[in-house]
Amino acid sequence: MRLAAFALLAAIAVTPAFAQDDDATPSQPAQPITVSPAEGNWGCVALLDNSKAGLLTIFAGSYGYASATFGSAASGTGTAEMGSDGVAFLDGNLTAVGIEKGLVTFDANGGDILTLYNPDKAVLTCTPR
Repeated sequence: MRLAAFALLAAIAVTPAFAQDDDATPSQPAQPITVSPAEGNWGCVALLDNSKAGLLTIFAGSYGYASATFGSAASGTGTAEMGSDGVAFLDGNLTAVGIEKGLVTFDANGGDILTLYNPDKAVLTCTPR
């Protein structure tokens, strides 16, 4: 008797849960992400020497970056594709200097960190402002 009850509970536990939405079908195209953990204002630091690098604002598919270095080619605006784990920079000043994406992770205290990457490596880390 106990074995049968255990088997029933085990079967229920491994059965996948499905949303109760009659309108949704697997053939519907995925909707673009409109809210991303990367959205907001960020203060960035260069990983090369831990110096202040600039301020980054990401909102509703666009971004603006103000470099701490006067006259930097990275300063300016562009468009971005929001992701569930970060952002992809599509055009504009950041892509002109090689930065392609940003991924949001957590620091040791559970705070957000946005790390910006060029094709080879991480180049900036940013924290919320």
